[in-house]
Order: sequence, then structure tokens, then C-alpha cells
Amino acid sequence: MKHKKITVILFSLLTLVTIAISCSESSDSLSESSGLNTGSSSSSNCPTKTCGDFATQAQAQAAYNSNKSCYKNLDADGDGKVCESLK
Repeated sequence: MKHKKITVILFSLLTLVTIAISCSESSDSLSESSGLNTGSSSSSNCPTKTCGDFATQAQAQAAYNSNKSCYKNLDADGDGKVCESLK
């Protein structure tokens, strides 16, 4: 019986931590997508770039490959190839 209580408590704590992390990530992505810079996110040092800021797909890909977390918005479909409309 004691093990069951410990298991329930640990599962509850794990669930709460997971929810807290999920909410934190949602808040960060909301700030990034809305252009808000609260200064609390590590991505605040990331340049704001769109595909239109690059002359070629290769240039955009090089920027993305150098820091995928900063340039993740360049990969619209999440396949790892950015700015596919550029030549």
C-alpha cells in the first residue's frame, strides 16, 4: 500500500512538471510568433529573419544550420529544408 501511495505521488509530481514545462514552451513560442521580446527567453538574442531576408535557399539553409533554434521559423514544414521557395 505504501508503494502505491509513493507511485501516485511521484506520478503526480511528474505530471505537474511536464505541464509546467509545456506551458513555458507555449509562452516562449507565443512571444516569438507575436514579435514580443520579454527578455526572459534565451531566444531573445536571435535575429528576426524571414526567407525574404536571404537571396538564395543555400544562404537561408546555412543560417538555419548554424543555429536551428534561432532560425526555426524558416522551416515552415519542419522537414529540415528551409525557405524551399527560394532557388
